[in-house]
Amino acid sequence: EGPVEGPVDGLKSVLLNSTPVLDTEGNTNISGVTVVFRAGEQEQTPPEGFESSGSETVLGTEVKYDTPITRTITSANIDRLRFTFGVQALVETTSKGDRNPSEVRLLVQIQRNGGWVTEKDITIKGKTTSQYLASVVVDNLPPRPFNIRMRRMTPDSTTDQLQNKTLWSSYTEIIDVKQCYPNTALVGVQVDSEQFGSQQVSRNYHLRGRILQVPSNYNPQTRQYSGIWDGTF
Repeated sequence: EGPVEGPVDGLKSVLLNSTPVLDTEGNTNISGVTVVFRAGEQEQTPPEGFESSGSETVLGTEVKYDTPITRTITSANIDRLRFTFGVQALVETTSKGDRNPSEVRLLVQIQRNGGWVTEKDITIKGKTTSQYLASVVVDNLPPRPFNIRMRRMTPDSTTDQLQNKTLWSSYTEIIDVKQCYPNTALVGVQVDSEQFGSQQVSRNYHLRGRILQVPSNYNPQTRQYSGIWDGTF
């Protein structure tokens, strides 16, 4: 609930994974970060770059070769869908113990007029021993209800030397709407995924809080009173 005064010192007061975006000298610690702040006024503008809201459905389901995972979309008012997917690991180990990159191919499909249409043809390449997630957005959705599915085109591994399990992590139903969030103080943060990979990003802020009336003889900076209060604020 606002209004609040806001960040104490701009991007120095925005911390991602406990690291300030800017250091005390104003140098960049984390690049590719956009921060939008609204103090919580009754009449405030919509936060730029955040003109949509989404409802995420978590799946966490492994996608196996030639066994697509299908879900049905019934929401009438959504404008777009975001598919989040990835690999549990992606690495091929040789008989000598060397770890080499590998790749897998996935299809994001939507059923249109009774047939499956490939909306996104995705190849994940590289080497990782931990989970890696990515996402794509599909526009121009068909009338509801309709089916969506994630299909793996790469044969499943049959050996421990090749780790390439794929998963459909979630899908998000997105509604495009410009919301002002009146009387609500908020911070919107966009980050470059290359800075953090698949890890969750924690966010902390050093803020000066709600703006309140104080006695006219009180100095909020020094936190001291001077003279006799005249009854005004």
